Amino acid sequence: MQRRTLLGLGAAAAGVSLFGSGPAHADPAPSTPFAVGVRRYDWWRGSRPITTYVFYPATGTAGGSPVSNAPVANGVFPVYEYTHGLGGNPQNSTFAPALASAGFIVPAPHFQHTLNDVNSGNTSRDVSQVLTNTLALNTSGPLAGHVRTDIGVGVCGHSMGGMTTHGLLTAWPDSRIISANPQSCLDMGNPSSTVNAKVLFVHGDQDPTTSYSSARQAYNEITWPKAFLTFLGGGHSSFWDDQRFRRTVQDWARWTMYGDTAARDRLPADAAGTDTRWEFIDNSTGPAYYNLLAQHSGKAVDVDGRSTAAGARVIQWAATGATNQQFEFVDTGDGHVRVKARHSGLFLQVASNSNGADITQQPSSTAASQQWRITDHGAGVISLINRQSGLAMDVWQYSTTDGARIAQYTYSGNANQRFTRRAV
Repeated sequence: MQRRTLLGLGAAAAGVSLFGSGPAHADPAPSTPFAVGVRRYDWWRGSRPITTYVFYPATGTAGGSPVSNAPVANGVFPVYEYTHGLGGNPQNSTFAPALASAGFIVPAPHFQHTLNDVNSGNTSRDVSQVLTNTLALNTSGPLAGHVRTDIGVGVCGHSMGGMTTHGLLTAWPDSRIISANPQSCLDMGNPSSTVNAKVLFVHGDQDPTTSYSSARQAYNEITWPKAFLTFLGGGHSSFWDDQRFRRTVQDWARWTMYGDTAARDRLPADAAGTDTRWEFIDNSTGPAYYNLLAQHSGKAVDVDGRSTAAGARVIQWAATGATNQQFEFVDTGDGHVRVKARHSGLFLQVASNSNGADITQQPSSTAASQQWRITDHGAGVISLINRQSGLAMDVWQYSTTDGARIAQYTYSGNANQRFTRRAV
């Protein structure tokens, strides 16, 4: 794969964008939506005009169109910038007002994008200036005292706006950014050591305009807490009106900027669907671990006898809370995961390609027999399909007893092949 491939954008790339992370957080997230106001600011960066529409929570009844120069609502709100795609216009965007309604101040510059502006970093630098000017609104004028300036900022964007957003994390970094959401973007460089952000990527895997594989490369390079929402069969902007997209991005923004852990916990369900794939690595407090509870029996996937030896079998057992029933999902970067037992550090692997073959724990390797594809059934319920054999993790013969072995079998989607993935 060619790295940092420049984007050849046509009319299909027109679009808009969305949301975002942090070491500290704003006050508790608002429990109800706001009416939305908007103000225009004719800002400049040197000789470059950066006319910006700032959307914000306003007084009045939620719903309806943004009201120009409306009085600001009571409260102090974090900043989450939004950059549109080629041909976009923030005045026509429904995303920036929706984010403002959720309790954010959303500066949305109106760019006459060129590919050279994006690839040279000019647009990313323009956004940094917009962020500086927006934070300064806290000191005077109608938004004074309502802009949260001490926790960092969020940025989001689609297509060229997504590239601009990723550029702010990489080649033209802005250390104030604690949350980001590049959508339908290309990889713009290596992650900067001066940025510490939580990053949500959104992309269709059949995007003809910005390469899905380039966005995957950008995702794989990031070591920060990160997530990837893939729309399977999706194009460049086919997900814009999909409520799963909107809910997921807003959840991300509320968690990363407000510290809303309930929003974080909603992410898997809000992103779920037969044509989506949700991946999430929250390493802000170390690896995330999960129990896997067989749907038909309610019992947990368990490494037999709490063994730490290679070759120990996997069985089902009543949930105990022990670490031999806790697993880390390690992303392979290409749509598969490896499943790592917490107590032993070993990985679940099939013994052969045959129906009924045991699943055991083994030392880390790149073998396809140690890689699994997640089939998401919604509400936190998944099936695991082995990459090498194409067979599913299966509680043998539909047993509901303690100690029943877990093997692999032709995928049916039955309840003994479905597991509730529950965060520890």
